[in-house]
Amino acid sequence: MQTRPPLAWPCVAAALLTGGPGLALAQTDAATVVVTGTRLPASATGLAQNVTVIDQREIQQANPARIEDILARVTGAYVDSAGQAGGFASLYMRGAENSHLLILLDGVKLNDPTTTRGSAYDLSSIDINQIDRIEVLRGPASAVYGGEALAGVVHIITKRATQQGLAGSGYVAAGGDHHRRIGASVGFGQPNLQAQLTAGSSQDGSSDSDGGKLRLDSVSGSLRFMPGAGLDGEVFASHVQRKSEAFPDDSGGGRLAVNRAKTLRDSTDQAFGAKLGWGDPRVVRVAGSVSVFDREEHADNAFVDGGVRFPVPPFVSDTNMQRTNAVVTATHEYGERASIVAGVEHQIEDGDLTSVGDFFGAGSPQTLTFALKRKTDSIFAEGRIKLGGGVALQIGARHDKVEGIPAVNTPHLGAVWDLPNGATTLKASYGKGFKPPSFFALGFPIGGNPDLRPERSKNGEITAVHRLDNAGTSVQVSVFKIEYKDLVDFDGTTFTNINRGTIVVKGVEPELKWRVVDRVRLQLGATLLNIDVRDGLQPLRNRPETKAAASVVYDISARESVFIGLNHTGKYLDRSNPTGDIDMPAYSVVDAGWGMSYGAFRVKVSIDNLLDKHYEQFVGFPAQGRRLRAELRGSF
Repeated sequence: MQTRPPLAWPCVAAALLTGGPGLALAQTDAATVVVTGTRLPASATGLAQNVTVIDQREIQQANPARIEDILARVTGAYVDSAGQAGGFASLYMRGAENSHLLILLDGVKLNDPTTTRGSAYDLSSIDINQIDRIEVLRGPASAVYGGEALAGVVHIITKRATQQGLAGSGYVAAGGDHHRRIGASVGFGQPNLQAQLTAGSSQDGSSDSDGGKLRLDSVSGSLRFMPGAGLDGEVFASHVQRKSEAFPDDSGGGRLAVNRAKTLRDSTDQAFGAKLGWGDPRVVRVAGSVSVFDREEHADNAFVDGGVRFPVPPFVSDTNMQRTNAVVTATHEYGERASIVAGVEHQIEDGDLTSVGDFFGAGSPQTLTFALKRKTDSIFAEGRIKLGGGVALQIGARHDKVEGIPAVNTPHLGAVWDLPNGATTLKASYGKGFKPPSFFALGFPIGGNPDLRPERSKNGEITAVHRLDNAGTSVQVSVFKIEYKDLVDFDGTTFTNINRGTIVVKGVEPELKWRVVDRVRLQLGATLLNIDVRDGLQPLRNRPETKAAASVVYDISARESVFIGLNHTGKYLDRSNPTGDIDMPAYSVVDAGWGMSYGAFRVKVSIDNLLDKHYEQFVGFPAQGRRLRAELRGSF
């Protein structure tokens, strides 16, 4: 859990601490296959775990300015960012730490173990216009993915060509607070060959603004081939360049910061890979994949005045990380009643961090650095069997041998029961998760502890889904208890990272999807948590126990629609150097949008924070005020 400790040595704290429920949008129907949380084909309704799918239709209707805006409406998730643009954007799942969530891009792990944030990934590095859909799994998923999936998974799937022949699209957008977007994609398809290329550039904020600035340039492409005889494959790649300017998290932001200089971050993320599959699963289907994620970041961290806590000196940091994964699986189906998949995975993580600054008040800069390489070998299996009477069982298990720590076994058990009335489904699941210590927690010269154990979790959950009609109206309630143990925390007495503490989270997540009339669709969702922090851990910051969201889509005609979304966040604890610990008040934000198609073109107009609600997600960082955005899309 990489908390921010109140240390007696302010310059030591600088090195350790700086640098670095919303609406269930689209619960997919029974025919839609999800790829998150299982290696066997399944629909979200047929999966024991809770998976929310945000598809392209919902993304276009909501027209979010950032991926954070759409994820903030997912039940169980809380998303924050320090300021209007350029700050680190985090997602907290069911009260867990932001580093306890696995982020995937087309199946490639994006978490970076070299950072001070315990391997959390900055969501603002993802271009919303590159995304085809997002799948969000709530609860541990280490039985499928191994480490990092301690509290859940966010799987981002980029656009792929699906049409025959040549097709393309482009967009341009502009709005208040220096909002700019431009991008295009082109795809080509034949019966056994499909190719896609997408590129985009965006900017929010400006260097002269206290709200920060973010520039994002991205390009991605894929080539899929299906020559027949049970053979298919794909190669893909993506490149993202991110540049930002923002006040440091604990500085007090534009409202309270004493030093008005901003932290400058420049990062490059590259992901590429290849997949190949052959065979008929009724006999045996063998599949393999290789992927590489490479990340480099340079940060010029600004000085933070001590205030009522401790000062943070300016320092420069450079991180480099590369992760390589190779997976081989074999799948067999026993008719329509059972299926099984088994496989092996080999992972190599290689990373280093160099920080230069006057960390000890010596009057001259010191250089602190570490470099670590870690291998993980894993075997896993997953099965699904239909017992009759509408009951299906899921079972999965994984064995991970992470270099430097004892082997970890993580199981998953699940059951889905479609009741005889044909309208009600009951689900139950139990799973465990783990997260290896981050490279920063293990190896940084100040506080690093090579003897740290993995952080662990276990989750029990029951869900009831009732479909009220055949038009998509349904109600769902999930009740769960999740326990986190052996959390990595900084000990202010020994100045060392240690394993300690337990967090027990109990929660209820009610959701409603309602087609009010033929052209009006309403969705409601809430997350109600009870977070119990034990065994010496500090109170958790940025962890609201109440979240709710609602949205209405009104299809005025086949060409025109209106979207209105409400997001409510309950009170929570935060802290900053100017204020110390402080209770942040609850807030509610309303967004609205209108869209109309004219042949091959679509015009969209959106208003962020329609009621101009003044609120802060971090102390002293005013969030986005009312802003008008307009977008034009065209296709051929």
